[in-house]
Amino acid sequence: MCHYGIAQSAAANNAKMELYFRITKTLVTYQLMHEEPPNEDVLKIGQLIKALEADPADKAHLEVIKDFFVCTKLAYMFYQGKSRTSRQLLRQIQKQQTSGETTIQGIRWLGEASMTLFACVMNITSALVQSNPGRLEKYFNLVVKHADDAIYKYTRTPQEPGVVRCINMIKMTTLEMMACCNVMACRPEQTLSNVRDMLEMCNRSSGPLLYRFYAPHIQYILGLQCCYFHQYDYAEKHFVSALNFINPDDTMSHNKIAFINLNLAWTYLNQLKMADYYEVAERLTAPKIAGCSQMLKSNVKLLHAYFSYLTNKANECKTLILEVLDDSKAEDFFRLHGLALLLTSLIHAVDDKGVKPTFDWSKKSQDHVVILWSHHLYERIIRAAGADPNGEMVRAVMADQEISRKTLDVQSLLPLVSSMPTVKLLQWFDGDPFKLLPRDDASLLL
Repeated sequence: MCHYGIAQSAAANNAKMELYFRITKTLVTYQLMHEEPPNEDVLKIGQLIKALEADPADKAHLEVIKDFFVCTKLAYMFYQGKSRTSRQLLRQIQKQQTSGETTIQGIRWLGEASMTLFACVMNITSALVQSNPGRLEKYFNLVVKHADDAIYKYTRTPQEPGVVRCINMIKMTTLEMMACCNVMACRPEQTLSNVRDMLEMCNRSSGPLLYRFYAPHIQYILGLQCCYFHQYDYAEKHFVSALNFINPDDTMSHNKIAFINLNLAWTYLNQLKMADYYEVAERLTAPKIAGCSQMLKSNVKLLHAYFSYLTNKANECKTLILEVLDDSKAEDFFRLHGLALLLTSLIHAVDDKGVKPTFDWSKKSQDHVVILWSHHLYERIIRAAGADPNGEMVRAVMADQEISRKTLDVQSLLPLVSSMPTVKLLQWFDGDPFKLLPRDDASLLL
């Protein structure tokens, strides 16, 4: 279809339509084939944009087209886990957000509300990959505000249903990423509120289509939250349910299935359910995840490294950890790098210079698991090096440790959600989730 559109547009000398079809072709290549488009296709798009820029009347429209093209490239790069190499394009989008002549003070929002949201989601994804919750929350609030404004605007225009569906998916994806951030920051009440908002959107906005796409994502979030509650039986059921909800025809199904299996394998391994672990790990062998993103492959290596440590295969563990460290350094996967380094400390000594970057980063990440582990290790290292046990440095490290230890304590976490109606969703594994909510809450979702 794209090839036909390109040929017909070129024959009619319609550069705008040819540009549209060429960008659509690259989007299909990224989304369906998970491949880079040929260089000649990208060069041709650049040539068409440059030629059209000669007409001032097309300038504003072309700015949006260029930004959309950049965002499609960014989406593919984030899928591949190219966090560091995406920075130049991300800066380009950020510059576009805050530059240009406009009657609006401050952010120009790329000229179109939908492009504003698309660009914000790119920033949110980058923040999540780099474990920067402060930046994620900033853009989350922007997305929610502008998504609601845009949905109100476009629902009054019957010929724009596609735009509304797109914005709904952007908002759902944003809620999902915020929920993941809240889980790691030990804010379960906010996590469940995010999940409830996702279910509300599914029911109000696009009915079964939106629900079918995001049901496995919601089950994953609930499973992750159950892990923090040490409700591992529930976590296992949520992950299995997520696998059952995934549509095999989804273009991302292969990566999604591997990702859920990865979390299920971690859950089994943490409980030393080795028979169950072996069964799931068999689905995560190198040939079976060959087509998945590099970020997922690196996380699978960390899983196998931990398994090697538990089974006293020190050399294999070291080899895998070195690979994970190289992968994470290449693309600034700070959390993955920190976890690999902390795992290294279990098999051989590490010095304070090696641990200090993870120690410093962990405080900004609000990831209490990494904070507790890194601070405990750092305290042990500096004490061994002769630091005064009653000195200011040691006391500060111990204080941060204690905060994270108390925050992670199940007895502290569970009371935060015990009185919330949505807590019943932690026991939703199939069927209608609204039946688990009180009548008043469920009626709000109708």
